[in-house]
Amino acid sequence: MQVLNKMGFSKLLEAMRRLSIDVNDREICKKLETLMLTSKDDLNVTIIKILLQTPTDFDPRDVPDPYTQYVKHFIYMVKRNEKAGNQIHVYEDDEANSKKKKI
Repeated sequence: MQVLNKMGFSKLLEAMRRLSIDVNDREICKKLETLMLTSKDDLNVTIIKILLQTPTDFDPRDVPDPYTQYVKHFIYMVKRNEKAGNQIHVYEDDEANSKKKKI
């Protein structure tokens, strides 16, 4: 199945789902999943790893359109959860299988 090869999309989508707390978040995740399923290309895995490690310092323009809006929403979700005192997102590097940064 083609989806398994889309690690960039998968990493971002998984991180967004962990941070989802309302209907709007879930709808945005559904739209990103649809893009993942219909896109011929994947998001750059290295760029996505940088986003997940340092979301508040990440420039969404480093990701091509139409994906910029999803990156912006992910950053918003991280900041919203930090404001609420929730640090539920932990980035894990699959290759090293170790926790890298808690956000």
